[in-house]
Amino acid sequence: MTRLDFYLLREVGIYLVGALAAVIMALLAGALYEVLAPLLQRGADPLVVGQYLAFKLPELVVRALPLAFLFGLLLVFSRLGEDSELKAMLAGGVGKARVLLPMLMFAGVLFIVGIVLAETLVPRGLQKASSVLREAVVQKPRALLSPGTRFEDAYGRIVYVGEVNSDNSIGQVRVITAEEILVAPRGRFEGGSLVLDSGLRVTYGLSKPRTVATFARGTVPLVELGFDPPGGLNNLSIAELRERVRQYRSQGFSYQAELTTLYRKFAEPAASFAFALFAVGVAFFLLGGSRSLGFVGVAVLSFLYYATTSVGRIMGEQGVIPAWSAAFGPGLIYALAGLILLRFGRR
Repeated sequence: MTRLDFYLLREVGIYLVGALAAVIMALLAGALYEVLAPLLQRGADPLVVGQYLAFKLPELVVRALPLAFLFGLLLVFSRLGEDSELKAMLAGGVGKARVLLPMLMFAGVLFIVGIVLAETLVPRGLQKASSVLREAVVQKPRALLSPGTRFEDAYGRIVYVGEVNSDNSIGQVRVITAEEILVAPRGRFEGGSLVLDSGLRVTYGLSKPRTVATFARGTVPLVELGFDPPGGLNNLSIAELRERVRQYRSQGFSYQAELTTLYRKFAEPAASFAFALFAVGVAFFLLGGSRSLGFVGVAVLSFLYYATTSVGRIMGEQGVIPAWSAAFGPGLIYALAGLILLRFGRR
């Protein structure tokens, strides 16, 4: 590694750490405002919320790394251009490709780190976050459940909650299995069980109702409730997502959400390569003029990536656009723009 490589990597690394902290704080603030603040208002335990955020941290790091890398790159190369350091490099015979090379190496490291984290710490953290919410649901349903919530236990029982009352009881409850359906106007969690009052039990045989009976009180033991918050597909590994896509495709079910999540496992870390091309291209394109990105320009260009990935994810999961383009499209746009800027930028 030459002195130039060390200098560029050090500068970008310093800015990356600061940008990573800022982006993670912004993502945490968004989660607190949109999801967790309403839970706190409804009486959720602040300790539970804090544990949930801590377990979500690995996922936030994976999401924030490429964005922080783009932010840091743009800030560093904007400063290098303003301080005429890029001009000095060109005058000393250092070409654009030589400046780009260490940034691509840095991007390669971030790509590997992102893939490893997404396959190890992220699923474990999200599963533990889900476990924290499971335990909190049993203790305070009103804080963490909303009308229309559906969750599942380890035995495959699907529990549907139509109402959540102020006394932490639940209403319009349905417990569904392949053999029977339990329906009750009112229920409550007691320990590890769901207690139903004045309900109806319908059993099935060969897809037809076999018995219909009423009961005054029924107890349904629940084991390992599968309460998944929004974005639960990130709990799955690459192998699990591939298997689910294969199963859904063979059965004729919609698999666009799973396929989009699978592609994003690779696309988000790979975006670092596109950002290296883009940042170096912008720096050399603006070199020699009075133009400068400035902090606002850097923030806007970084936010555009976040906005396009969010829109692309939604469109991909709904099947509006192909899953691969939803995942890789935003990065490819930056890569193409970077190549064009490198081609026409100052030599």
